[in-house]
Amino acid sequence: MSVSFPRGSTLLLLLLAAACQHPAPEPETSDRRQAVTLPPEARDAVLAEMRTMLGSLDGIVTGLAKGDSTAIRQAAAASGLATAADPHLEELLPEQFLTWGMATHQQFDTLAASAASGATADSTLAQLSRITQLCVSCHATYRIAVRGTP
Repeated sequence: MSVSFPRGSTLLLLLLAAACQHPAPEPETSDRRQAVTLPPEARDAVLAEMRTMLGSLDGIVTGLAKGDSTAIRQAAAASGLATAADPHLEELLPEQFLTWGMATHQQFDTLAASAASGATADSTLAQLSRITQLCVSCHATYRIAVRGTP
């Protein structure tokens, strides 16, 4: 049995094959933050670390609302330096991004130690503010992109 293609289909197939060989140009974006372009696995690791930090922020705020210093310490420790992303990511990330990231992890460790030693709510809030200032600075400067996307 032979298969026949409609007239002109060979040309269409060749054009489609050629189009697949050249990626489409990146679409324009109104987001003027610096793109940190990563392979998908690295992007996933960075975003997972950020979600962990966000969970820690939530745990700290919840602990403050309940007056629970143990919950505050545990939440802060979950995002300390020991939980920093894979060191291999360092070669992929901008220096300032890394600086803010490491400072954020250190501030979480400082907050955890303060909570363990009986810090006041006002002191904990001041430390929390230092952490969120680092988050805001980084998120205002950078956006994560996957190679081949804007």
